[in-house]
Amino acid sequence: MVNRDTEQQLALDQLQGDILVGLQKEAQLFVGFAIADVTKFKRFLSAIPLTTGREALLAEDRILAARANGGTGKLDIRGINIAFSAQGLKKLGVPNVDNIKDKSFLAGLAAQSAKLNDPPDGPGAVKNWLLGNGVGELDGLLIITGRGRPEVQATMADLDQSAGSGTWIPFFTEIGTTRPGAEHGHEHFGYLDGVSQPAVRGRIDQIFPAKKFLNPGQNPADPNQGLPGADLHWPGEFVFGYAEQDKTDVEHPLGPKDGGLPWMKNGSFMVFRRLEQLVPEFHATAKAKAEALGGVDPDVLEARMVGRFRSGSPISLSDVDNPALGGNELKNNDFDFGGKDLDGLKCPYAGHIRKAYPRNDVTPAATGATQEAKEKSSEANTQTHRIMRRGIPFGPEVGPVENAKNQTQHSRGLMFVCYQTSIQDQFEFITRNWINNPDFAIPKAGFDPILGQAEGSNRQRSFTGGPPNSPSGKPPTVTLEADFIRPTGGGYFFMPSIHAIHTVLTQ
Repeated sequence: MVNRDTEQQLALDQLQGDILVGLQKEAQLFVGFAIADVTKFKRFLSAIPLTTGREALLAEDRILAARANGGTGKLDIRGINIAFSAQGLKKLGVPNVDNIKDKSFLAGLAAQSAKLNDPPDGPGAVKNWLLGNGVGELDGLLIITGRGRPEVQATMADLDQSAGSGTWIPFFTEIGTTRPGAEHGHEHFGYLDGVSQPAVRGRIDQIFPAKKFLNPGQNPADPNQGLPGADLHWPGEFVFGYAEQDKTDVEHPLGPKDGGLPWMKNGSFMVFRRLEQLVPEFHATAKAKAEALGGVDPDVLEARMVGRFRSGSPISLSDVDNPALGGNELKNNDFDFGGKDLDGLKCPYAGHIRKAYPRNDVTPAATGATQEAKEKSSEANTQTHRIMRRGIPFGPEVGPVENAKNQTQHSRGLMFVCYQTSIQDQFEFITRNWINNPDFAIPKAGFDPILGQAEGSNRQRSFTGGPPNSPSGKPPTVTLEADFIRPTGGGYFFMPSIHAIHTVLTQ
């Protein structure tokens, strides 16, 4: 067992706030920009009031205190963070950018798109993306968070005025917002989002004397977890300059993660994907496939595709949607797969949450002779592929005409954001080796039915995991004829430390 008192202090005052803490947001403005005048932009960048991890954590405390005092309104808390593409770093004159170790970052998302099985044609094809398609210059991404559209728009107007004319070209702007009412915290398909996040090791009591750890242990049964089900990870998986995971031992830290350049310490790679969701088509397909399976409940089929019911209740713990379980953060993620569900009857191997995080499933990295040894060695490797997700929905709610026609008429979906210290070994690995691999974690498991993409123009894909009501008692195979999610823009970025911004990037 790790003695947590020996964990490193996290420099939250140097980290941009979205990486390890997360910027508080009901609305988030995404600004894709090109640098027009390097000298002017450096002056502008040095004056941007970027939100640090320390400030983000203080904001969380403010929100908790307001709720404890009976407050129901949304506090006017705003956040600003910024990240740069490899092209943007070079334009700023940062030396030796090509020595950055992550070759996917250097290549950019557009160049890697085909390897992610993105569509070669149609709205999801790179050539048709709204940003990051390799045609217009995408030097960086600015994110602004707040309690609503007026606040983030006002912050953007202030920033643009301070930048002055001829400094930058904010050629892409779009606002994502949390969904209204009972759908708050849910993505557009209707499912509670952001439930399963990795916990992070690290002390913060030098900055916050009253707080010892960023993610304190909340599971008495497992000291290696933060919230129950959230395994503690060494911070070098998400931020440079800190101990990283050992692929063979979850408790053993390796040396500090090195990105290739010294100034990358306290920084992180950001992946941004604008993902459109075809909501009416998703629900209509689930209904049709459920009927073809013998009249099963389409909500149950959808839950098996996701791995959770809409409330967040995991199908590994409940056969029916249980909102009390789904909304309880001490219970809704407290489960494993592996030997507890070898036949995939509880949660299909193709279920989205199992594909994206095969907790304790035996993977190709397994070593050892026993099931327990194989699960343990697999999990140690699996934990080196986790990502820190920070997405938000965008677009209007589905309207009655769309529901009636089972056809999307307005662009909506998820602004997907994640942080890691290796795009190749984290975001891309998850996508290519797990989500889009029909033979992971077992042969013929099929594609992830939510995020999975088949290669090429034929978008048809199959998964094994319909409700196990067939005579054999095994989950039947379901074929999906089209994608329900398509990429429409994005990029690979680096989010530097506050120190790096005020030295390497602006001097």
